[in-house]
Amino acid sequence: MRKAMNMANQARVAVLAAVLAVLSHPAAARACSVCYGEPDSPASRGLTLAIFALAAVVMGVLAGVVAFFIHASRKAGLVGAAAAANALIEKS
Repeated sequence: MRKAMNMANQARVAVLAAVLAVLSHPAAARACSVCYGEPDSPASRGLTLAIFALAAVVMGVLAGVVAFFIHASRKAGLVGAAAAANALIEKS
């Protein structure tokens, strides 16, 4: 029990030290140029390009999934037509 209380006190001290470290260095708490409103900064342009790149990757993957299902649907139609033709040939 005493060891658990000691660990809890150490955790409290660590959290307090982290809060004091952030409060003692206020420049670290300022907003970046993207959040602060400087749209022409290199960070803002980089973030915009990163968002477009991620959107392009997602759209590429989705296009691949759609293409696969279109391909599978066409193949299933061809297999079904071939099976129907074979059934007609066997009946006659």
